[in-house]
Amino acid sequence: MSSPPVFLIDFLRPDFSPYSSLTPLAELLGAETLVFRPVWARVLKKSWTLGQALRNWGIRRYGSYWNALLPGWNEACFLRRLSGRAGGCPVHFWWGEFAAPRRVAPYHRRGARVIVSVHCSARRWDSVWLRPDGYAQADEVVLTSESQRPFVARHVPAERIRTILHGVAADYFSPPARREVRPARFQMFMLGDTERDHEFAAAVAKRLPAERFEWRIRTVSHEKACYAGIPCVNLLPRLSDADMLEEYRQADVLAMPMLDSAANNVILESMACGTPAMVNRTGGVPEYVSPACNFLMDGARNADEWIEKLLWLEQNRTVSEDMRPATRIWAERFDWKTIAADYRAMYRDVLARG
Repeated sequence: MSSPPVFLIDFLRPDFSPYSSLTPLAELLGAETLVFRPVWARVLKKSWTLGQALRNWGIRRYGSYWNALLPGWNEACFLRRLSGRAGGCPVHFWWGEFAAPRRVAPYHRRGARVIVSVHCSARRWDSVWLRPDGYAQADEVVLTSESQRPFVARHVPAERIRTILHGVAADYFSPPARREVRPARFQMFMLGDTERDHEFAAAVAKRLPAERFEWRIRTVSHEKACYAGIPCVNLLPRLSDADMLEEYRQADVLAMPMLDSAANNVILESMACGTPAMVNRTGGVPEYVSPACNFLMDGARNADEWIEKLLWLEQNRTVSEDMRPATRIWAERFDWKTIAADYRAMYRDVLARG
C-alpha cells in the first residue's frame, strides 16, 4: 500500500540543529511541514506583559504548561493549509507538549486524522500536562518511550497509543574517517540541560583528578554555576553543527547523568558517531542504550560507582575504543530511514481506522 501524504506541524526550536530536528524524517516521508514560531514569543520582545498574557492564554486554552499555540489563530492557519485535500491526510503535531489541538472535530470535518507525539519524560508529566485534553482526543498518541505509557493510559485507550522510538540522522552523525591521536587526558563530553543531572555530574567531577580527565560540557548559563572551580571541567561556548559533530567523534565517552529521559537526541547522536554513552538507567534510557556497547549505570545517584568506572576506563582506554564499532552498529537501528517505516505504517493504520 502506498504511503499517505502527511502534514507535519513542527514547533520552531532555534537551539536544534537541522540534523537533530524533524527535518530528516519529514524529508524521508515526503511530508509537507509547517514550522511555526509562537506569536507570544515575538510579542514578548516588544512587550513582556502582553507576551506573557498571550502565552498564559494559550496554556489555559490547551491545557499544557508548555503549550505555545495562540488560541484560534495558529489552528486557523493549520486548517487553511488542509483545505482542498481530497480524502484528507494525517495531521501530525510532532511536539504535542507545545502544539496539541484543543479539538479534533475541525480536522475530522476535513477528512484528516490527528496524531500527537509526546516527548516529555515521565518525571515531569503532571507538571507539563495541566489537563489531559491537549492530547486525549487525538486519533493516535505516539510515545517515544514505554516509560510514558502509564501516564498517557490514564486518559487514552490502549488501542490509540503507540510507541515509536526516536531516530537519528545516521548519515550525518557518523564515526570519523580517522580518529585523532588521543590526548593525554581521558575526554568526556556532555551536552544540554533538559533532564541532565548537572548537580550530580558536578559532584562526580570534583573527585576526578584534573591531570587525567577533561569533562567538556556545553549547557545553559544557569547550569554552569554547578561547575564553578572544578579543574577537570571545560565549559564550552555555543557549538556550531560542525563543532558539535567533532565533540561527539573525539570524546572517549559521552558521560551524561540523567534525572529522567524519554528519548534523547544527544545519546543517539553520540552512539551514531561511535562514541559509547555512559548514562544511568532511568526512564526510557534502557530502550535506547545497549549495555553491551555502552556503560549503563545504576539508576540511583551513586557517585562512587561513576568515579570507580571512570577511573578504570582512564586506565584501560582500549575498552571504550574497542567498543566504538559495536556502538555505531547498535545506533544504526535508530536511523531515521528505518524509523520512517514505522511512521508510514502508523499513518496507514490510523487512516484505515476511519
